[in-house]
Amino acid sequence: MGARLNGRVISAGDPITLAPDQTFVDALQFDPAKVEGRLQSPQHSDACAGLLFELGVLRSASAQSLLTASSSDLSVSMQSLGKLLDSAQQLSLSANPLPDNLPSWVDRIKSRGMTSMGVGLQGYGIYSGIMGTAEALKKGDLAEAAINVGGIGAEVTSLFAEKGLESIGRNMILNGGKVFAGFSATSAGKLLARGAGLLASVLTLPFDIYTAIKSFTDAANATGKQAQDHYFSAGLSLTSAGLSLALGVAALAGFSAAGPIGIAAAAVLILGARIYSAARQVDDIDDYITLSTHERWRSGWFAFTGQALDQDILDRFLVAKTDTHYGELLKKTARGWLDNELKDSVEAVVLGNYRIELQPAKHWKHQWDTAAGESPYTEAKEPGIRETDDAFDASEGISRIPGVILGNSGENKAILWQLGGGDDTVVGVRDKPNQFSYGAGKKNLTGGDKDDHFSFRITADTLQPTDLSGSLLRGGDGNDTLQLEGNVSRDKPHQGARIDLQTGQLSLRASPDSAPLLLESIETVETLAGTANLVTGSSQSDRIVLRGSADSADAAAGADTIAIRGFNCRVDGGPGEDHYIIADETGATTLIEDGQDPSLIDLDWAFERIQSWRIEGTSLVLETLRGIDGELPETTVTVIGVYRQTADKRYVQNDKLVFRTKDLYSLKPDLPQQLDGHDTITVNAIILAVGQRTASPQLLKGGDYAVSSEPHSGYFVYRHLASSVLDVQHENDSTVSTLYLDYDSQQIEAIEASYTVSSTRTGNFDYLRYKDIDLTLRFTDQKCLTLKNMARNRPTVGSNVGASLIASGLMLRHNFVLVMRDGISCRVQPPQYSYIDDHRNPGRKTVQSSRSLVYRSGRYLMKQPSSHPAIVLKPQAQRVDIDPVIQSGVHVLEGQAAAYELYPAADTILRLTTSAAIANSQGTSTWNIHTQHLSDPIGREHIRLSDTQLWIGHIIILLPNNDEAADAPMETVRVFTSSGHRYDVEQEFALVHLAQLNAQAYASVEAIEEDIRQHHQGNQPMAELVLIRHLHFSADTTKTVYYDSVAQDWTLEGDWSRKLHNEDMSIAPTPVVEAAVDH
Repeated sequence: MGARLNGRVISAGDPITLAPDQTFVDALQFDPAKVEGRLQSPQHSDACAGLLFELGVLRSASAQSLLTASSSDLSVSMQSLGKLLDSAQQLSLSANPLPDNLPSWVDRIKSRGMTSMGVGLQGYGIYSGIMGTAEALKKGDLAEAAINVGGIGAEVTSLFAEKGLESIGRNMILNGGKVFAGFSATSAGKLLARGAGLLASVLTLPFDIYTAIKSFTDAANATGKQAQDHYFSAGLSLTSAGLSLALGVAALAGFSAAGPIGIAAAAVLILGARIYSAARQVDDIDDYITLSTHERWRSGWFAFTGQALDQDILDRFLVAKTDTHYGELLKKTARGWLDNELKDSVEAVVLGNYRIELQPAKHWKHQWDTAAGESPYTEAKEPGIRETDDAFDASEGISRIPGVILGNSGENKAILWQLGGGDDTVVGVRDKPNQFSYGAGKKNLTGGDKDDHFSFRITADTLQPTDLSGSLLRGGDGNDTLQLEGNVSRDKPHQGARIDLQTGQLSLRASPDSAPLLLESIETVETLAGTANLVTGSSQSDRIVLRGSADSADAAAGADTIAIRGFNCRVDGGPGEDHYIIADETGATTLIEDGQDPSLIDLDWAFERIQSWRIEGTSLVLETLRGIDGELPETTVTVIGVYRQTADKRYVQNDKLVFRTKDLYSLKPDLPQQLDGHDTITVNAIILAVGQRTASPQLLKGGDYAVSSEPHSGYFVYRHLASSVLDVQHENDSTVSTLYLDYDSQQIEAIEASYTVSSTRTGNFDYLRYKDIDLTLRFTDQKCLTLKNMARNRPTVGSNVGASLIASGLMLRHNFVLVMRDGISCRVQPPQYSYIDDHRNPGRKTVQSSRSLVYRSGRYLMKQPSSHPAIVLKPQAQRVDIDPVIQSGVHVLEGQAAAYELYPAADTILRLTTSAAIANSQGTSTWNIHTQHLSDPIGREHIRLSDTQLWIGHIIILLPNNDEAADAPMETVRVFTSSGHRYDVEQEFALVHLAQLNAQAYASVEAIEEDIRQHHQGNQPMAELVLIRHLHFSADTTKTVYYDSVAQDWTLEGDWSRKLHNEDMSIAPTPVVEAAVDH
């Protein structure tokens, strides 16, 4: 309720005041918003309202209001309630005597009696108004709240008209004994005082009439005993209204009659209420148990006089009531299943028998006097549920089975048997699947012809070896399952069970000599979680589900399916084609396979998380990342006996293992046939089938981009393209963006954080606030990636970070994960900064923040942006112009062994390829890439080759990856610069060499010679013979001039031995359009 003491919030660490004094009561205040929430709660409304009234009448008249907020901050209902509490605070209930000096005309005897009765009347009215207002707020009935508030206004008016009457009501409060005692004594005192004042009677009469009308209306809308209660309440209200009229008449006739009439009438009201309450208690008991006439009268008298009822009657009543309510709960739960979760799989629910028994219990006290020998608890009896024996035969159907709850029928829907404990004998429905759910006790359960399920609920406290002896589970036809389920406490470890499907037995490992539970025709078994179980399969095809810790299973012969969901399990598959399903978070799983038959191992994690395959001794070990950032100990799968050790040699004996990941990659370890020595050796795996493709990352080509608000998004950044900015416009700390960077982790040159900080002096502290927080990654090619608005100031007030500085720190607005092409991955954290430096030098700042990248364990896959559908070119020479449009993916050109002239736009990303069939039969394609049409000049310095990527300025050409087929022919790629020079790409040697020069780009032959000399000095690769276009031999212009890069001299086509001099050659007079000169 937001309690405060002198304006300070009360905490659990404050000392407890068992006997609060007046100072404490006057200093206590409550938050009205939290009080209103309590009043609207059905569980706390009445207690809260009563507490407020008690505190109100006990506070001093000069104390502050009990509710803290001003009237403008409160709702209308709470404003009215605040006025009521203020009025209660003005009630003077002290037993001060009348002044000694009174006028002679004052009747001291009558005055002394009437002063307390008048105030008692007002107190009762105020209390009734508070309780009625709380009830109305709880029900959301604003009209009812308004009536109660109006009634209070009348009582307040009467209070000031008759202030001076005090003592009796206060004495009755004191009879309660404590400040926070129940209001029964207080309300009785107010009821007796209700006949006190003429003015009070006149003002409160309309509200008594309203209450009566409201009770009659509620009774008309109710049934049974609820209607009876409303009629009785209406009768009391009418009686109260009549009493008010009688008191008014008596007061007009003279005060001598008013007092006795009021007291007598009040006594009648109290007596009637007590009689009705006692009758209702007896009637409620009689609803559950049968009472004799003597027991009725005796119980009624005890209830009327406030005595405890006979324990025998209370015990019978408690058992019967619990039985009724528990039975209704079971039926309601079953109906909920049939109508919701199980409506498509279950046709009917059969409820087992149970018995309610009283069990001894200890009710612990909050405090007790040990020195005086007082016990810390009281002994009591509480109802407990004991599941009893069941005997059902539903082989021909369930129409005559008692306790059945029916749902919608269906051909393949099951019958759910909720049997619980006890010794049960049940024959299930023959032509339906049967689902048996049961606990401890001897069981003889028989399924039908369909797939039956036996769910054995086990706890360490209830299961005893004797519960298994004499029990029998018959599955019958179909694939039948035995499931052991339960939660075993770590404080009470359970050794688990021993299950043998070959012999059909289940026993407890802790009691191996006890008689087992017998199994017939059970094909599937699930072990108990949290225990170490032993399972032995049969010679048939079994399904074994291991859910325990350190479970061990021998599946024996047959094509078995073993699902491993527990931690550190060990399985021997035995002969046959076995299928393993290994769940995530299973620790170290060990498998034993003889290698005679193929084995399929399904892994419940993605292909990316697999880190390594290695041979340790004669075993194959698969290692996988665990945890969101690989921070947890790895998950391993070990297959024993993959190799056979002979002397110093290891020979493979199980090459029939296939692994399949969650994203459906099929993998086969590439096992060498022979290994020398005993050292651990890393091996590779072969992808047999490519799995599901996830969404490709969005391509960033420079400029500003808004970060997606989707839960997961991806972005790809190529090297050497323009810098990009990712702007976080929507804050959500649960969204994640993965940034795939076409850089190695060592190529991140700097990490810089930019932010604006302000320092404000308030009192004795300086408060730091941060905003506009960006993080920039700068790479070795000086291109940048900026994460804009990636973090913000925490919304908290902050704490003292030293030197009288208050700061709340930074938090991410969006989660970013970086993945580099070398497999290294980082998670982005808020920038690092210095509080002291930010205080001394506020404003816009840029600082180094290398710790903003937290490296993740393991290696991660680099995803590529999506490619558009391939454009298949003609099988003859063709010009291809690529327009400057917004490119969301990679353009793919598929040639057909012809020569193609490409004119790409700036910032184009192209993939060049020739189909394998055409390349092997006719050869690859020739790609002549022209750049003369681009606005930015392209020279030799703008051409770079790295692996399969060729950069031409901001153009990226993706070449085929021929690593998988070393003898595959390479594509022929030529690049023409802005000056018309041609550079040929030799992908197999990772070279770009000068193949042709355009003489028209130079002013003289000497200039050409100088440029070639600079190529030599820079060790730039050149063809052995460099063709010089538009350079003519003066004696014969039909012959082509070459430059011999080996002899470093000019030569002539067809006359290679002839030496040429500069004066023997001239540049063709064609106007030069390319102005740039390559160096």
